[in-house]
Amino acid sequence: MKTPFLRLGPVLPAVLLLAAGCGKPKEPAPVPSEQVKSGPSLSGEMEVYVPCGVAGPYGAIQELFQKRYPDVKIHFDLANIDVQTKRILNGKGTPDVFLSLGDREVKAVAAKGLVDGDPLTYAYNSVGLIVERKNPCDIEDIRNITSPKVKTVAVPSQSNSSGYYAELALKKAGVWGGLQGRLWVTDQPALVKEQLKAGRAQVGIVYYPCTRETSKVGGEQQHVQGKVQVLGKIPTDLSGPIPAQAAVIKGCSNPEAGRAFLKFLREDPVQDIWEEWAFDRAVEAKTGARTTLYVYCGAGIRPFMDPVVEEYKKAHPEIRLDVGYAGSGCLLSQLSFARRGDLYLPGEDYYLNQAKERGFLIGQKLVAYLEPVLIVQKGNPKKIEQLADLARKGLKVGVGEPEACAVGRAAEAMLKQARLFDKVRRNIVLRAGNVPELGNQVTLKALDAAIVWNVTATQVAGSCDEIKLPKTAYEPSPVPVGVLKFTKHEAAARAFMGFCASPKGQDLAKAAGMTPAEGSPPA
Repeated sequence: MKTPFLRLGPVLPAVLLLAAGCGKPKEPAPVPSEQVKSGPSLSGEMEVYVPCGVAGPYGAIQELFQKRYPDVKIHFDLANIDVQTKRILNGKGTPDVFLSLGDREVKAVAAKGLVDGDPLTYAYNSVGLIVERKNPCDIEDIRNITSPKVKTVAVPSQSNSSGYYAELALKKAGVWGGLQGRLWVTDQPALVKEQLKAGRAQVGIVYYPCTRETSKVGGEQQHVQGKVQVLGKIPTDLSGPIPAQAAVIKGCSNPEAGRAFLKFLREDPVQDIWEEWAFDRAVEAKTGARTTLYVYCGAGIRPFMDPVVEEYKKAHPEIRLDVGYAGSGCLLSQLSFARRGDLYLPGEDYYLNQAKERGFLIGQKLVAYLEPVLIVQKGNPKKIEQLADLARKGLKVGVGEPEACAVGRAAEAMLKQARLFDKVRRNIVLRAGNVPELGNQVTLKALDAAIVWNVTATQVAGSCDEIKLPKTAYEPSPVPVGVLKFTKHEAAARAFMGFCASPKGQDLAKAAGMTPAEGSPPA
């Protein structure tokens, strides 16, 4: 779909309602004008083919380019990469810029003599492993995917860069031969996730940045959730780095603007954007290499972590923080698979203790406490006032999945302590993999009530009502942060851990709706 460039609209709501696939493009987020320098005069219209996997970063990049060249009117076509590639190869599309997620697609177009000038590598991509929710096949290493538990592995075909480099990785890992007869191969990479969602595959390989993609240009990062769980990036020593390339297409209407856009993709502010979306830089930052810390963070703690990251960046511009959000149990599976990263911040010390038992930690601090509360639809139409009301006939109740997220364990323990578990269980229509999903579903009125953390209730206060529970009904859940033994930047990781537990970190925890640690659990 060809879509004109639009200016920024209303601010995103606190609860992001998730979508799948390529949807109607959203307006790109604004970029501070001080980051943009004026450029030589360019004008006219320019068309950019934007594959779904770069919808998020593209929004900010287009905004920057538009500030540099205000007389260029940009149209973008948002579609799956296989569709766009075939359109160009069949002579049905001549965009000024063809953005690809790898190099195989550009090579196929160049082989037909359809590229004007030389392609450009604007970043480096990678592939990652996804599994069914709760990782039932117990995959903790890429070599585990030949386990008898794994019946089908979904992968893109070699016509797609992700499939080509996935095959290289599987062959180098020594598992390619053992997967023959179990591979489901597609020319449409977007269908890999769908195979897992439908229960027709247990393992899949996708572009790693696509595990946090958005379906809308300029949208916020949306980490994979629901029936699919991300395990992590496949090491590049297996796949090799994947050049993400762009090209100007012969016969396009504005090749001059196209070449300017390609050059723009390698500028420092744009390289920062690619890096924020889990690509690796093609050009080293002008300020020199920055230290990157990867943080595994519970999805329910995001309202705390996002402002912490922003505050820390102001004080430490030399540190880049890359945060992966998921249910605390899912995060434990991720770090067990990846054996990389710097910090782990789950929603309960139960998960941190498991990481400690596996020998993953070299230090930890207490950050805050989470307390369970009820949220109900705005105005409380079902007149729910206490935990026992969740057992009333006909209610639709949501809780967390105990094996996937900390709030699920807390809800189960609380209901059992009140001897309500069996009575409420018949009303449970959703066991979510993470706590934000519960807030979304009450907001959408798909649930009458849900048991969530106090921080989640604060986040959805505009669309839901909160019902506090008596302190005797539950045990507050400690929120710890731990430094991982895999870190290559121990001093920087410990400094960030200290900031999370500092007085400033405590203020941010309180502002997010959490209960600050302040030396002892709440009475």
